[in-house]
Amino acid sequence: MAGYMTKLQGYVYEGELVNGLAAPVENGVLLVAGETTNAGKLVAPAADTTSKFILKEITTIYDGIPAYRFIVNKLNANYYFVENGFDINDSTEYDKRTYTTPVGEFLRAHPLVVGEEFLTTKVTGTLTAGTAYGVKADGSIG
Repeated sequence: MAGYMTKLQGYVYEGELVNGLAAPVENGVLLVAGETTNAGKLVAPAADTTSKFILKEITTIYDGIPAYRFIVNKLNANYYFVENGFDINDSTEYDKRTYTTPVGEFLRAHPLVVGEEFLTTKVTGTLTAGTAYGVKADGSIG
């Protein structure tokens, strides 16, 4: 899984929220800030068909991996796009597609704004360019 921002309205990233899921988090997913017992954590969103992400194009990244570029069209919640830096040993080969952030570790996440664009490999179903999609409960678009 991979994902990164391609058009930002402002270069703002949260770095004070931790992975509040029960599993490591990959780049390219949408999460929301937890409340009450999950304060200070990013958690999985509820399924949301009101928010709209328009599929701008289907492309490839990293030598042929299918990827999807979305335009943020409407937001019904405060979504964060996870785009972690990579904590790797750059003197050896590594694969950024498989990088994850462990449970309880800090996440680098961008609060989305209408008009921004991002690219992700995390989608659900067969998508068509020009169509608006909502958010699934696993943080994917589809």
